Parts: sequence; structure tokens; C-alpha cells
Amino acid sequence: MADLSEILRLLEAERDRYILETADLERRLSFIRNQMNVLEALLSGYALEEKMSHLHKRLPESSTQAYLEDSLHSLEEEGEPKTLEQEQELDNKTNSLVTTLASSSTSTLNSKDSKSTTPLPEQPDISDIPKLTTPRKPGTLPLLPEFQEYSIQNAILILMRRRPDLHFHIDAIVRDLYGDKLTPEQLKTAKTNVGKMLSTGVQSGMWYRVLQGHGVYTLKYEKGVTSKPLHKK
Repeated sequence: MADLSEILRLLEAERDRYILETADLERRLSFIRNQMNVLEALLSGYALEEKMSHLHKRLPESSTQAYLEDSLHSLEEEGEPKTLEQEQELDNKTNSLVTTLASSSTSTLNSKDSKSTTPLPEQPDISDIPKLTTPRKPGTLPLLPEFQEYSIQNAILILMRRRPDLHFHIDAIVRDLYGDKLTPEQLKTAKTNVGKMLSTGVQSGMWYRVLQGHGVYTLKYEKGVTSKPLHKK
């Protein structure tokens, strides 16, 4: 009987280890996908800008020159001297062509400027998340700069809203809120503080605990995967 209990304990520990690794890999994969989307947008924008810049430099000069050469060649083949009216007509056509090409180039550049703007990754709406109204007590372990104006619980909520479909392990949350340069004592304090706020958040319905994982939480309710929603009275 004791052997079975020991085997069960070892299996549960191994399962929890894999759950932790899975959560960390999902977090890394989500970050990599976001970075790839940003890079793809940058590449597309700069490629279009280079193409339009090349067209702007070459098109007006070559098109105008070709038009003038064709017109002069046509008159020379007819063997007729150019009259004042013909010269004026040629000048008018040339001016008209230059104006059209200039307008086309301006329109193309404006279109390029509007399309080459790199779209920024969508940021979650956190306007409803209140900031701290009183300063933290001296000696309190500081959060990273982007979260310093918020309580620990609200900082966790911001973190989850950024990746609402991800399962967060408590260790990953601690690292995202406090950074990865904590001393062993600071890490212990940070994990205790975050653990308390995670439990409080589950009780108040801010997020849900993942049933088959130890210390794993997520923002969205998943039937059979997370703890059940609270029944509001």
C-alpha cells in the first residue's frame, strides 16, 4: 500500500512538471508568433516603400523622354517642317504629360505612405482596471516598471488580458511581474504574494484555476478544464 502511494506521488509530481513546461512553452510560442507578425508587417512595408521609390525615380523621366522621342521621330518621317502651331501643340502635349505623370507619382507616394505604416500589435483595453490610490509601503518588493502603478491582483489581470487564451503557471506570472533577477528570498516572497492574489481572484471570479494543473490559471472559463464560474446571487 505504501509503495502504491509513493508511485502515485511520483506520477503526480511528473505530471505537474510537464504542465509547468507546457505553460512556459505556450507563453514562449505566443510571444514568438507576435514577433513574427510584427516582422512580417515591417518587411511588407519596407518592400513596398522600396518598390514605390524606384518607380517614382524612373517612371516620369523615362516616360516623358519616350513620348518626346516618338513625337519628334513621327514629324521627321513626314518630312514636314514644324510650324509654330505644331511646336505649340507639342509643348502643350508635353506639359500635359508631365502634369499627369507628376500627379500619378504624388498619388502613388501618398498611397505608399498610407500602406507602409506598420500595424502595431493590438493592446488590451485596461481602462477599467484601477491604479493604486495610495503608495506602497516602504520595503515592499517592487513590480516591474509597467506594473508599478497597479496592485498585484490588477497587474495579474493585465497580464492575462494580453494573452486571454493562455494558461499561466504561477512561476511564469511571478517572472512576468517581477522579472528574473530576484534573490531566492525575494522569489519566495513574490510567489507567496502572487499565490494569495491568484486565490483571491478565483474566489471573486476574475479568472479560473486549471483543474489538471497545480498552480495554473487562465482568464477564460473552459468547461471541464477550469474551475466553474461563480453563481452570482
